[in-house]
Amino acid sequence: MLLARVAAARTLPAARIHAASVANAVRMSSQNSRPAPGPNPKDDEVLAQVKQSWKKARFAKDSDTANVLGGILNDLQYTQKMKQQPNQKPPSVIKTLQKNIKKRTDAAKVYRAAKPEPRIDLAEKEEREIALLQSFLPKE
Repeated sequence: MLLARVAAARTLPAARIHAASVANAVRMSSQNSRPAPGPNPKDDEVLAQVKQSWKKARFAKDSDTANVLGGILNDLQYTQKMKQQPNQKPPSVIKTLQKNIKKRTDAAKVYRAAKPEPRIDLAEKEEREIALLQSFLPKE
């Protein structure tokens, strides 16, 4: 079976093989020719603030703040690795912050609505984390 494939590949005309490879090269280059939009300049500022605050929290041994900001930095690093395809936008720091704020808002609502007894302590913890993350969002 393998020998039949090799023999068939050898009998293909060279022009046909060349045409197929040129078509693939043109198709591949046209997909990559569109430049990805550049990152938002505000994203760089926000990212620098998050990193700076994370370092300060670690040195001050403020584990709650360090854990929240470290989680944000991990989310950003993960999305950068996942979105390294040619036509995709780079991850936005501001969108990542907003996504994490929404997650924590939903979690706080769930904790407050828990049955038989609401978990007010966990809801308040989520709300403190929301306030921390909102402090990094640019004022609009």
